[in-house]
Amino acid sequence: MMKILLTNDDGYNSEGITLLLEELKNYGQVLLVAPHHHMSGASVSRVFWTKVKVHKHQEDIYSIEGTPADAVSLALHGLNFRPDVVVSGINNGLNVGADTVYSGTVGACMEALKAKVPAIALSVDFDHFKQVSKDLKKVLDYIFNNDLISNRYLLNVNFVAKSFNKSKGIMITDLGFRPTEHYYVSDGDHYTTKRNFSKFEFLPETDLYAVNNGYISITPLKFANQTELGLKELRKKVSQIEQK
Repeated sequence: MMKILLTNDDGYNSEGITLLLEELKNYGQVLLVAPHHHMSGASVSRVFWTKVKVHKHQEDIYSIEGTPADAVSLALHGLNFRPDVVVSGINNGLNVGADTVYSGTVGACMEALKAKVPAIALSVDFDHFKQVSKDLKKVLDYIFNNDLISNRYLLNVNFVAKSFNKSKGIMITDLGFRPTEHYYVSDGDHYTTKRNFSKFEFLPETDLYAVNNGYISITPLKFANQTELGLKELRKKVSQIEQK
């Protein structure tokens, strides 16, 4: 039986984390430590370094006046809970492509990787939890039974888009990127941010392709901004310069 730390960025009593908590109890001991309030878009930011307010709701359920990364840090270093895996979610909204840069769901997992703890982020299309209830056990079994977790990268899981009522299976993917138009609407002294997604063809074997074609996507993400491709390219360029 595993020791599991559960967190999210939608708040400790949100629909997604409640659903996930009940399912994870079948896999081991679960400690829930999550933001007290909605903290979407927090990425891996931290709001406290010296003092933080913590609410204890039950013996194994805590909420924190901070970010998802704060919650993971508190559990590891304040409550001294050393889990076998950190599970973050289920986020109400997909975290695919560039969304992963901003995601507090993913940010919590990045904080776990910093401490060399394996982590899984799970996200669903807005309010598509009915479909998750059908696929969650299948996904968790697929990950745990095949020993897919690692402390060298997190697993970013996205369930199928809401246009699908049945998933076609699980696909291991890379990050996809979609053209996006950002704009703001003025309302007195307030501005509301808006975005439109431009039409384009999803690249095969990416997370965007998978969820928009009826597949559950699992994408490995490395800690912070590490890039094996960039490192190889840069070393090659420097080597060519030195040879001249």
